[in-house]
Amino acid sequence: MLPARGAQGGLGGSIGPTDVEMAIGAGLVATAAVGGSLFIVRRRRSAGGPA
Repeated sequence: MLPARGAQGGLGGSIGPTDVEMAIGAGLVATAAVGGSLFIVRRRRSAGGPA
């Protein structure tokens, strides 16, 4: 029977996100913020109009 050694895990060579990944993430966050703001503004305008 072979001795159990457990999992040989680790970071896999990745220390952190690259500059490109950070830029993509920041762009996605900014797009979501602008889109969410526009959605809220449009809802408020349509809710305040005549019924």
